[in-house]
Amino acid sequence: MKNLFFGLMFLGIASLSYSQIAEVQLEDVNLTPLNTSYLNEVSDKSTPKIVRRFESEVARYDITEAPFYDDKFEAYEVIFEGKNSDQCRIVATYDNEGKVLSSLERFKDVALPYAVRNSIEKKYPGWIVIKDTYLVSYYLDKEVKKMYKLKIAKGNKRKNIKVDVLGNTI
Repeated sequence: MKNLFFGLMFLGIASLSYSQIAEVQLEDVNLTPLNTSYLNEVSDKSTPKIVRRFESEVARYDITEAPFYDDKFEAYEVIFEGKNSDQCRIVATYDNEGKVLSSLERFKDVALPYAVRNSIEKKYPGWIVIKDTYLVSYYLDKEVKKMYKLKIAKGNKRKNIKVDVLGNTI
């Protein structure tokens, strides 16, 4: 009997709370274009977080909302930089509809993916990475080029090497 009473009380409260939910009308909804083809090409699971964040900004940027936008122009070049422009920089070219046509990307001192770190440890035992730069070149409908330029050191010895995202020496 106690369970029946609590059950009926619960149903009563639930029906009262449901009747007090108001419908929300949205006055303005801002849709931003997402350049998924660009994002799918340049970013994957092994891409460092800072790089993914910048690439996401490039993909979400709506050139048609820029103050300088004029649909008579065929293309626009936009430069995205981090607080320290020497560390993170993407130069992206958009068409007049907002699609990313190309990007040149440079990121310094990023977290290296496991495949790259592992490859360096195997090929250069005892060496440490003292400087790294991640470079990406994207051109619409062409193969994306991604590579790491690394400066490694062991004692007084220094070497510059280039590896792809899988750790293969270029």
